[in-house]
Amino acid sequence: MSATSPEHRFVHAPRNSAGKPVQKKATPAEHRVQVAAARLRVTLDERLGRETPAKTKALAKEPI
Repeated sequence: MSATSPEHRFVHAPRNSAGKPVQKKATPAEHRVQVAAARLRVTLDERLGRETPAKTKALAKEPI
C-alpha cells in the first residue's frame, strides 16, 4: 500500500493505553522558575481578589 492509496487514510498508529503520562523530574533551574512563577501567581491573585490553588501556594512557599 502506498501513501497515496485510498486505504492509507484508514491506517493509524496504535494508541498508547498507559494510564497517566510520566512526568520527568524538574531540574534545579526549572524548579526555581516554577517557584518564581508560583510566587508571581500568588501575588497577582491577591491583588485581583482571586483564590489561589493550594498546590500553587505550597510551591510559592518553597525556597529558591
